[in-house]
Amino acid sequence: MKKFSIAPSNLNKGRSRVRRRFILRAIVATASAMTLGLSTAADPFPAAPIKLIVPYPPGGATDTIGRQLAIEASKALGQQVVVENKPGAAGNLGVIATINAAADGYTVVLAGSNNVAVDPIQEKLPFVPMRDLVPVAPVVAIPYVVVANPAFAPNTIRELIAAAKANPGKINFASSGAGGPPHFASELIKSQAGLDMQHVPYKGAVPAFTDVVGGQVQFITGDINTAMPFLQSGRLKAIATTGKERLELLPNVPTVAESGLPGYESEGWFGVFASSKTPPEIVAALTRGFVKATQEADFKKRMGVLGGRVLSMGKADFDRYIASETIKRSNLIKSNKIALDN
Repeated sequence: MKKFSIAPSNLNKGRSRVRRRFILRAIVATASAMTLGLSTAADPFPAAPIKLIVPYPPGGATDTIGRQLAIEASKALGQQVVVENKPGAAGNLGVIATINAAADGYTVVLAGSNNVAVDPIQEKLPFVPMRDLVPVAPVVAIPYVVVANPAFAPNTIRELIAAAKANPGKINFASSGAGGPPHFASELIKSQAGLDMQHVPYKGAVPAFTDVVGGQVQFITGDINTAMPFLQSGRLKAIATTGKERLELLPNVPTVAESGLPGYESEGWFGVFASSKTPPEIVAALTRGFVKATQEADFKKRMGVLGGRVLSMGKADFDRYIASETIKRSNLIKSNKIALDN
């Protein structure tokens, strides 16, 4: 039987051709991978949708702010900004989710003053706001309105102060939750005027307002949107607003400062934050997009409906603002021994 064999010279030639093909393919593959890597690295941020965590339930004022901001930011950034509601622990669950997310700029949070302008040890937080988060952009500040049951005699802050001093410990004020900005707005009145009043915390604004209407509690400081239906129906009366200027929605209602407590000012505010590990160039891109979004006329109009004013400040000023608000809140808690675990 004839045996087939390959001559050594032909075998070597075959092996050489195989090696050359293998090397060529390896070179092509490597070049393709390098090209792909360069292309990916050169892709401008953002190259995919961005998730904006709103750390409160759908339907509330914070959710409204987040969704309007997402609409405008989608245009400014050239990628869809998608809202994800992640409520819990007074907004801190959403903040923690952002800190734990990949630090690539594709997850940010609309955090409030009660989440970031705080002393983590004093308020027993599992994170350090200005260590674990980086400010991206200031968004909006929202003053509150002090409202009372119509049967409550005081009609102004001056009269409220007089009544509280004449009846120490007998006037109660409600809040939508201990530690929230509306709670601290009432505590600041109490502190600056040197009053002895009792705080009654609730789990949410609706039950708190309902008990003020029912007369179980004398007054509450809360957001304008929750208060408005009660004011329009006459079930509650407005005593004052807490901002620096009067609200357009309640032009005849004076501020706390002008009606009995000079120098008073208290607002809740919101900003966009990312993980502090996010690369600076990505943070800068996010800042440009979200700042542009907040300056759009439609966004400002929608914030005006909420009684809010858009915050316009640079990054350095925003950093200082957060630091100042942190000190203000911390001092209020310490000097008045305010309980936050109700």
